[in-house]
Amino acid sequence: MPQQDKSHESLPVDGNAPLDALKSPFVSSREAQEFRALAREGYLTFSGKDPLNLRFMRSAIDPMHGLELDPTDPLQRVIVELIDTPAVQRLKYISQLSVASWVYPDGIHSRFGHVVGSAHLAADILRHIHSRASSGVRREIEEWGPVSVAFAMQHDDGHIAPGSHLAHKVWFDGKPDCHEEMSHRLLKQDEGLRTALENALGVEGAKKLDLVVEEDVQVPRWTWQLVTAGGWNADRGDWVRRDSHMCGVTYGAYETPIIKKNLAISAEGDLVIREAGVPALEAFFGARADMYRSIYHHPTCRVGEKMYALLGRRARDLFNKGELNFADETMRSVLSAHSGMDLSVATMMNMVESWWQYHLIQWERSGDKILRELSGRVLRREPFKRFRHTPEVEGELRERAETLGFDPEYFVVPIPPSEVNLYKDLTAAIKVQRSDGSVVSLTEYSSLMNALSVLRSLKGQGFLAAPQDLLFNFKAH
Repeated sequence: MPQQDKSHESLPVDGNAPLDALKSPFVSSREAQEFRALAREGYLTFSGKDPLNLRFMRSAIDPMHGLELDPTDPLQRVIVELIDTPAVQRLKYISQLSVASWVYPDGIHSRFGHVVGSAHLAADILRHIHSRASSGVRREIEEWGPVSVAFAMQHDDGHIAPGSHLAHKVWFDGKPDCHEEMSHRLLKQDEGLRTALENALGVEGAKKLDLVVEEDVQVPRWTWQLVTAGGWNADRGDWVRRDSHMCGVTYGAYETPIIKKNLAISAEGDLVIREAGVPALEAFFGARADMYRSIYHHPTCRVGEKMYALLGRRARDLFNKGELNFADETMRSVLSAHSGMDLSVATMMNMVESWWQYHLIQWERSGDKILRELSGRVLRREPFKRFRHTPEVEGELRERAETLGFDPEYFVVPIPPSEVNLYKDLTAAIKVQRSDGSVVSLTEYSSLMNALSVLRSLKGQGFLAAPQDLLFNFKAH
């Protein structure tokens, strides 16, 4: 008889949720990963296929040509080795965006394409830098480059449903988004993933990845700057263009090839951009700001995110009172937790979009009017409408909601002004390397970027949101 998979038994259990000794289809044991690798090798041998053949993938950024992954390339081999791990495949079931599809119907892509795109972009950048670098930098890239690509591939493993970043507002409103720390835990605690990392990087390489993720002083700074540097990095370099393309707009268009061909590693070990790449980098900052203003901070998206957060708040209140009509073991563990770091790896990995949607379907049948109404409106895409936020308007809306039996705390809600912080990113942006080798800040080199940093932020208006069908004779703006 086959042995029972007990990989989940070695994982930590939530202190606040003893029920969370859960298995997850996306968490694997070391034995399971090793068997998967052997099975793959046996299949290739039996079928006579060459394991070093190029692997072709359709890419949302370039649907005509896609991208090819070369297992013989030390950098791209890392992507090939990790792409089929359960942790990475799980990202197909995590939305890249929150509720952008309420405005842009095709904005329903997943985190999976993004991490593959980020890793491929990181590998491409390092290949360009390696081709023109000094012998010392080339040796450093050969040692640390695969580790940096692995970091780009794994940096979003800790995202959860619903809607990636939105999830922390739903489950832990007011607490910081800690998906990066959750990703770091996963790299160490998912034994199957750890085995795959060791196969891809070597045992010592996997240990180096831990240091890069932690931005340890022992590692070259460019290794983590490539993925997490302020301003432009491989992560942002991918999602700005990808999200724009998938939403059917051109706000996120900028010259990625110019940027990646002009990146370099300075004598001090920092990722920098040469002068020829600055105009493209300037365009990126404009593109990113436009994406926030027109997609991520679109008024309807802001309303949708608030409705999701209200759902999480109501579900938690009912759960704490013992009145929630439906919650599986994963949901009970989530609602018992106080932050993302309280979640066990198994709970985190079970939090996918279909799990969230199934709970919405169950909650739409709840006897609690607030939970029922909010769940139904989210499922049917019935966003609250916008109203001017004045004391008179708010008072009238709250009175009407109470008359109709709807709690105004949940159905007449303020939406705060949005803000795109220009100053923070510009002052932390990668620096510019002049032709003489000297390095200056982007805002010092570019008068345009300096002007934006002085502007500091771009702000959108706040407003009130309420259901139009409950307050039908009150004019929205």
